[in-house]
Amino acid sequence: MKRVFVLIVALIACASQMFAQLSILSEQGAEITGTTINIQAGVETSYYFKVKNTGSSTIENLKAYLRVNDENAVNGTDAQFQLCTEPGGQCGVGAASPKFSLEANGEQTIHLTITTLAANDFKITVYPTGGSPEANFNIHAVTTGISNISANTFNVYPSPADESFTIENGFGKNSYVEIYNVLGQIVRRIPSDNTNSISVNCSDWKNGYYVCRLYKDGKAEKTVKVVVAH
Repeated sequence: MKRVFVLIVALIACASQMFAQLSILSEQGAEITGTTINIQAGVETSYYFKVKNTGSSTIENLKAYLRVNDENAVNGTDAQFQLCTEPGGQCGVGAASPKFSLEANGEQTIHLTITTLAANDFKITVYPTGGSPEANFNIHAVTTGISNISANTFNVYPSPADESFTIENGFGKNSYVEIYNVLGQIVRRIPSDNTNSISVNCSDWKNGYYVCRLYKDGKAEKTVKVVVAH
């Protein structure tokens, strides 16, 4: 009788997974499953995407993996990278983000930062323990067509910061920096004033990670993290 009960439970679990479906969405909510995102080799790229459960049952123990040549990428060898769940900034080890679960119609934002020194093809693959369902999209690192802007200065220091930190921005007019908290909310927008650096007062900010994102002519060019710790 016990064996029959265990078998029934297993069949129910399998049936539940059959009705579970995953989609990958851009930060703006558009579906990107099956598409390729180009990044510039040698330039740190920050990319946010969402994993959505479009099925009718909960999916447990999901992870987002960075793959190269159908195997898990090696940090520092294939690329410098990190995968973190947001909000909260929980970051994974190796090639994977931390485990998370999704209820029906639930979403989880993942933050990928990646720098690769050579052209290569990567893949983001999301799946739970057991391997099904699965969703993925491709990342292609290119060495050609790199904008001259990438040689300009964009630094944030010190990190951790206590009372203030400095942003070096040598990108001139038509550039600005937006600073986001871990919830993705803008806490400060700094337009270019053609100076080399600006001090940002963070004395009343909450402790934690913040993202400084540089825009030039309306296009995101580079992202740098800063930690605030009082």
